Amino acid sequence: MTRILILTKNISVETALQIQLQKLNYEVLVSVSIWELWANARRVDHLMKSFQWIFLSETLTDSEAKEFGEQVTTDCLVRIVGEEPDEAALANWRSWHVFDWVEANTSLERLREKLLYKALLQRVDFSVDPLSSNPRFSDYQKKAFPLYFSDIHFTKMEKEIIQHLKEADNLSLARDELCHGWRSKNQNSKLSQLSSAITRIRKKVFDAYGIEDAIHTLWGEGYQLNTYFYNCLMKGEFQKQH
Repeated sequence: MTRILILTKNISVETALQIQLQKLNYEVLVSVSIWELWANARRVDHLMKSFQWIFLSETLTDSEAKEFGEQVTTDCLVRIVGEEPDEAALANWRSWHVFDWVEANTSLERLREKLLYKALLQRVDFSVDPLSSNPRFSDYQKKAFPLYFSDIHFTKMEKEIIQHLKEADNLSLARDELCHGWRSKNQNSKLSQLSSAITRIRKKVFDAYGIEDAIHTLWGEGYQLNTYFYNCLMKGEFQKQH
């Protein structure tokens, strides 16, 4: 089971998000004491290493989140926000090793899609030198290998979704565009089918090749192929089309 640690200055503030996460079967610990240990002594509690995600509460200031992120050089930090951040804020957070965000009062559906099969870029790995100027990152430079549809049992619908995203030349496609022309007349039903298909694609690709998050969700825009997954397909399945 995936374990989530929420670091906060006020446990009651995190109640709504904690309940939503638990409904999705995440094991959640909300802690003031673990945060205070770090804030007062700049010491990482050993318990932190047993969590796959660390959420930084709205009750923490940006400067506190920055200091924590710069010492704890890991790709599993998530910032809790009251509303969707702008690009300037996102750019700052990335420099602090905060790789994602989630709204405190988000809906269960949006939270599920945002977190489900969004595998960690690396396991929690705490820096022993908080002054290090060379934070560790996952290996993004892996050589792309040929990938063929025959290697993974994709359904016709799943193949079509991947094909459409590939034809977008690595640009995002809106959800309505991806399910345009499907038989169902009920748009909500089509969007639900699309979301389920995207989830299945991610799981199949991860199970077969270990490629994480093969299709990205772009909030307010749609979906986009993971660049590494796209490159593997271009060397394999799509190369046959040229």
